[in-house]
Amino acid sequence: MVNVKSYVRITEDKTEAWLYLCAPDDGARYEKSEIIRYLQLNNVVAGINESHIAAMCKKQIYEREVKVASSVKGAPGKEGYFEFFFDTEKPKPKINKDGTVDYRSMSLVQNVTEGSILAIYHPAVQGTSGRDVTGAFEKVNLYKEKRPLTGKGISNEKNPYEYYATKSGKIEYDGENRLSVVEVYEVQGDCNYSSNALVEFNGDVIIHGTVEAGVTIRAGKSLTVDGVVVSATISAGGDVCLKRGMQGSGKGSILAGGNVFTEFLEYTNVKAEGSVQSNVILNSLVESKGTLTLTGKKGLIAGGSVHAMLGITCQNVGNASEIKTGIHVGILPEMLDKRMEASQKYGKLNEELDEIVLGMAKILRVRQQTGELSEQLQAHLEALKDKKDEVYKKCTEMKKEADKLEALVAEAREAKIRISGNIYKGTVIGIDDSQLPIQKDTSFMEYASQNGIIVGTVIVI
Repeated sequence: MVNVKSYVRITEDKTEAWLYLCAPDDGARYEKSEIIRYLQLNNVVAGINESHIAAMCKKQIYEREVKVASSVKGAPGKEGYFEFFFDTEKPKPKINKDGTVDYRSMSLVQNVTEGSILAIYHPAVQGTSGRDVTGAFEKVNLYKEKRPLTGKGISNEKNPYEYYATKSGKIEYDGENRLSVVEVYEVQGDCNYSSNALVEFNGDVIIHGTVEAGVTIRAGKSLTVDGVVVSATISAGGDVCLKRGMQGSGKGSILAGGNVFTEFLEYTNVKAEGSVQSNVILNSLVESKGTLTLTGKKGLIAGGSVHAMLGITCQNVGNASEIKTGIHVGILPEMLDKRMEASQKYGKLNEELDEIVLGMAKILRVRQQTGELSEQLQAHLEALKDKKDEVYKKCTEMKKEADKLEALVAEAREAKIRISGNIYKGTVIGIDDSQLPIQKDTSFMEYASQNGIIVGTVIVI
């Protein structure tokens, strides 16, 4: 029998158990099985180190604490994941070591050939539960399997965990579980007025040559042009990448539903739903609902007028000849008008919805009082129900639009202009409805609006 002065100490977190053993009263030695039973009677049932107990018995280790049990660690699990064999990040231009930006190496389209492996799914691994010294099980995270990839132009029939392209084309991945391979329209040579004067495709378009004056290109998704663009008319539902830039001659234009990336813009009109990024912008009219970033050593805006709702970053503005250059950020009046219009439409739809619900309530009260409705009232009630569903859907959509515009306006209120080089006389800084003409050459400035007044602060380089 274990000496009554002996004891077992379990740590507060129950990860360890210590045994303080006194010599047996009869002078004999303890047996390992006797000590293990003693531990079990004192709630130590897991992680017992039998070799330590055997050594205590054999060497008669008494009157000091010995660690005799430790918690049993479980094996960690991990969630399932897809291994992709293409770049899942959004395309960005390459920045060279000297700070210049190489738009020529940029591509908006990742092409694959039929039979190419696109992704492999690695199933989730469930962990095993650990136990503390008292036998209580630790909580284990359960990992669910990710949903299989879906989309067009892919197949996993051979192996449910491996996805292959069933045709050649461009990869489209939504960042979640939709992966497709779609057709791309490619022009291997130049586009000029005598050949390929109109290029129109409801998808991605790649022009591997130049685009000459008078040509019109309409892409339903992205557009990439490897060569120079000369006074053409370009529109795309997604991003536009002009690797060699555009010489618009006052006639060329770009309309993009996404971002615009280009080496240079000269005498060109640009409207982008997203951001615009270039090395040089000369004598052009540029309007962006995102940001405008001028990169490279020059990072120059000279002549014309540029507007970016969410902010402008560049190296230099204007030139020594004091060319008139407008540079504006923040809210344009038409954006405020759109926000007001959306808010008013939402209000009217809400009022219409209230009237419909009130009309339905009146009919339902009649049914409650009389126990039934006439055919005419019943038909009217059904019509009101249909109308309510229709108006509610419109109301929800308009609420989303109004909230989106409100958030955009709020973000645009914080827009700034950052110029980390020269700012020449002739430049006009604009923020919201305020203007600040630059009266003398300056440099290294950041401009922001404070209580409706444009305030410039010096950038510390």
